[in-house]
Amino acid sequence: MAEPPLPLIVDEDPAAIASADVAADRPSKRGRWQRSIQWLLLLVILLWAADTGISLLIHHTVLQKKLTARLSAAFGRPVEVGRYEVSIWSGPTLEAQSVTVSEDPRFGQEYFLRAESLRVRPRWRSLLRGHLELGGLLLTQPSLNIVRNTDGDWNLAEWLPRPASRSAVGPPVPASTLRFERIDIEGGRVNFKRADEKLPFAFVDVRGTVHADGPGRWQMNIAASPWRASIVTQQAGSIYVAGHVGGTSSRLLPAVLDFSWTDASISDALRLIGGDDYGVRGALAVALSARAGDDGWNLQTRAEMRQLHRWDLSLRPDNPALNLIAKMKVGANASQLELTEARLEAPRSNAHASGQILWNDVERSPKIAPSPLTLKLSDLNVDANDLLAWVRAFHPGVADTVAMKGEATASAVIVGWPPRIDSATVLTDGADLKGPGLRLPVHLANAEIDYALDKVSLSPVRISFGPPAGPFSGAFRLDKSTRTHPKAAAWRLVGNMEQVRDLIAAAGSLGWNLSRGWDLAGPFQCDVRWQEPQLPWSIPSAGTVELGGTDGTDGASLRSAFLNRPVEQIKVRADWKPGVRHVALSSAQAFGARWSGSFDRRETDDRWQFVLSADRLATSDVDRWLNPRWRESFIDRMLPFLNTRAAVDAVPENLRASGHLSVDQLTLAPVTVRHLQGDAALDGRHFEFTGASGQFYGGTVSGMFITDMKAVPSYQVNADFVKVDLSALSAASPITADLFDGTATGQIFFMAHGASRSDIVSSLQCRGSADVDAPRLQSIALADSLRDVAIRPGTSLFHEASAAFTCANGKIQFHDFALIDPAEEIDGAGSIDFSRILDFRLSLVRDSALSAPPVATQDDAPAPTPGGVSYELTGPLSSPQLTRISSSPHRAR
Repeated sequence: MAEPPLPLIVDEDPAAIASADVAADRPSKRGRWQRSIQWLLLLVILLWAADTGISLLIHHTVLQKKLTARLSAAFGRPVEVGRYEVSIWSGPTLEAQSVTVSEDPRFGQEYFLRAESLRVRPRWRSLLRGHLELGGLLLTQPSLNIVRNTDGDWNLAEWLPRPASRSAVGPPVPASTLRFERIDIEGGRVNFKRADEKLPFAFVDVRGTVHADGPGRWQMNIAASPWRASIVTQQAGSIYVAGHVGGTSSRLLPAVLDFSWTDASISDALRLIGGDDYGVRGALAVALSARAGDDGWNLQTRAEMRQLHRWDLSLRPDNPALNLIAKMKVGANASQLELTEARLEAPRSNAHASGQILWNDVERSPKIAPSPLTLKLSDLNVDANDLLAWVRAFHPGVADTVAMKGEATASAVIVGWPPRIDSATVLTDGADLKGPGLRLPVHLANAEIDYALDKVSLSPVRISFGPPAGPFSGAFRLDKSTRTHPKAAAWRLVGNMEQVRDLIAAAGSLGWNLSRGWDLAGPFQCDVRWQEPQLPWSIPSAGTVELGGTDGTDGASLRSAFLNRPVEQIKVRADWKPGVRHVALSSAQAFGARWSGSFDRRETDDRWQFVLSADRLATSDVDRWLNPRWRESFIDRMLPFLNTRAAVDAVPENLRASGHLSVDQLTLAPVTVRHLQGDAALDGRHFEFTGASGQFYGGTVSGMFITDMKAVPSYQVNADFVKVDLSALSAASPITADLFDGTATGQIFFMAHGASRSDIVSSLQCRGSADVDAPRLQSIALADSLRDVAIRPGTSLFHEASAAFTCANGKIQFHDFALIDPAEEIDGAGSIDFSRILDFRLSLVRDSALSAPPVATQDDAPAPTPGGVSYELTGPLSSPQLTRISSSPHRAR
């Protein structure tokens, strides 16, 4: 019997078995994925084809006209569309490109609305019912013109479409009207027009939504930025509008809107509103709540202004702040704003206001034209510290340490545009000004001021200087009286100060620089009047001002940055008359001289006319007063690199004066001119003294002097002198005393520059000529000395002498020199430097003594003959040396 076959035993791997199962199933899964991708691609192709096909269908069929007609019905205006596009990727969307909505002819010929694109989403339910209804509208970069025509109608009133259901107010919506549930705006612009006039103001970057919120009711949430043509702003802020408005049939009424303007600067807000920069800086925030009905708009607003200050002043912690809280009402005709209740709030002050603003001229009667602005301020309580903060924020130079205490109440009526004060009343019980910078406290007594019809009336106002308990060091009184003229009231300011520095310090603490950089001290009194019945600062004044007193007081003193020493013993009286100012100077000690004279100026002329005289004046004193080097200290001179002080001008640039100047004695060391007088003119740093004449050592001198007092001063002198006694002139210097005699006539021109004596001497240049009658050399017998070739003491007397000379480089050069006598003549040329060292070449041209036979000299040399020998005169003027040199031709005469 055969045995059954043995079973084949094989070890099978489980992983291999699983891999084989997956491999068997892979072809089926791959096929499903491929079919899915194919269907997806087919769907994409179909959608693309649908987009393209529908867009082409609209573009090339009458469907485009039907869609445009639907849009025209929705906007209530003719609509033009450049092209339609359809997109179904994000849901069915109809996009109209280059959309222009025409304007109602009543409001002009320009477009009503223009948009880069307009996207509309249809309602799915309407599609299922077989007709087209659009739900959402998206406007991209729209530009809307809001126009108010001459009849007072707004073009916007008929624009907003109504929701699908019947409006709460107005007739039912026609069935053919295309309806929107939502309007979205991106990057829009809103322009404003008054009839055909396009206003420069607009809103840009408009963004937000307007959507239906019930029957006849629209909700809006819109943001924008204000803009004005040709105005560049840095912080114009953002404007937000949110709320509800009614449908178009009810002219957008009723309405509930909340308006806010945040992150705006006051300067940009004023530029946007007025078109100009008024120089005010600060931060502005405005919140407005508006409620509108058939009777108009009711408004509640709050405006906050912070850190108010002038544009060129730095920001301070105490800069003033102001809040305005108001309730207003705009009439149904939108031509009048009534301020029913308003309150102004400052940190310590407050006020109430009411009034109205009109801006529509159409409804005004031609015979009765009310003011476009009427504002009444009442219960105005002003704290002195708030007032000082406003002064400090808008007026430079107010001291940080000064403080003011007091209160005032006021009321006012403001009318017109630009606004002006029609009437006002101010009452105060007094105020005090104190601070470490004040030499004396200042007290303002109680006062009452009334203003009406361009006239001001007030009770006497008294300002006193000194402690409250007294005694006062000065006081001023301001009031009005009719004593000077029965029909014209006169303002009068009368007062006096024991020390004018107290008045200057008080004014300086409030930022008024009365001294203009000068230090003025001494007694002061004034009596000033304004004769016209107007504001005192609007008309010229008349009166007197005295400085230094008229009794036996020591007078006033004046220090200036360009003077090294003070002007002392000043006694001056200034008389003001309409158009003319006269200043009488009784005395003043300056430049080493005592001065007196007068100054006059007309308002039509910027130059003072003067007549001045001085007893004695020395150029050395003038140099000590004006030369900036005299202001240097020992350290400045020894270590000039440590001097950080800025150079001070010698004379103010704006000083203009001309007149007559006389000086009893003018010393230009070592010489002196007496009774010098002439015409002087000062123009900034340029000074001229022309037509001058004076007595000069027995003779006269005349000419002109010109100087430019710049950082490096320059000087020019052109003078003629007649019959000057050389003996008296040489006696002015110990070195030349008793050396010369005679009478000289001639002319001389000097030119030099420099801020020190050494600079002037080293830069000195001159030219001139002189003729001398009966010249005499007191210490030398010149002719005998030449004959003997040795200095012979004695006296040389000639009939006449002449010379032409120049000077430069510290030396006087004589180009043509002659000593003439009937018996002899000596010619020569040479120089003498400022150290009095001689270097002359002389020739004995004619000598009667040489007519005798020649006499041999000790060295057996031949005797000189006339005109054949020259001599050199050298050495110091006090002990000159004489030598003979080779013969040379003499000058022809």
